[in-house]
Amino acid sequence: MAAFRLPIYTAPPLQSKYIEEQPGYLEMGFASIRMTTVHYISWCKSVYVLVKNGIMETVQFGKDAYVYLKNPPQDFLPKMGVITASGLAGLISARKGSRFKKITYPLGLATLGATVCYPAQSVIIAKVGSTNEVEINHVLKYSVLSPPKLTSETKTKSESTSGSTQFMPDPKLMDHGQSHPEDVDLYSTRS
Repeated sequence: MAAFRLPIYTAPPLQSKYIEEQPGYLEMGFASIRMTTVHYISWCKSVYVLVKNGIMETVQFGKDAYVYLKNPPQDFLPKMGVITASGLAGLISARKGSRFKKITYPLGLATLGATVCYPAQSVIIAKVGSTNEVEINHVLKYSVLSPPKLTSETKTKSESTSGSTQFMPDPKLMDHGQSHPEDVDLYSTRS
């Protein structure tokens, strides 16, 4: 019986040349399907993140507005009345005009009423108008919805002149994850 030699034990040829394998039709079809689905899935993920962030911001805005409107400042309702009345005046004055007038008159007069009632915030928004949306949200959050920070002189003057209470958020809505009193030491509320 002759010795059987496997091809792995033979010496490689002296002249070897690398030839790259060409993909077949099936492999090219799977590659194109994979690339299409990768683009589609990444697009779906980005849309999901965008929608999720929008919903979270809307919910947070609703909570902030609820806390603000539950105990509004003393002059909030008259200012809202002026803004609403000016918007309604624009609606009445544009009732027989074109669509453009029906949109611009109420919005323009309501904006004018808002600038009359909130001049400092209007100036801030006008200055920020050329910057990006993140800065606008930051300015609106800290200038329109939150009460101004007062110095000790203005605090004593305002406390002596006005008997109304300042805006205080509801402590039930400001739970920082401390559902039970025994969990107080587990969470830090420092910012």
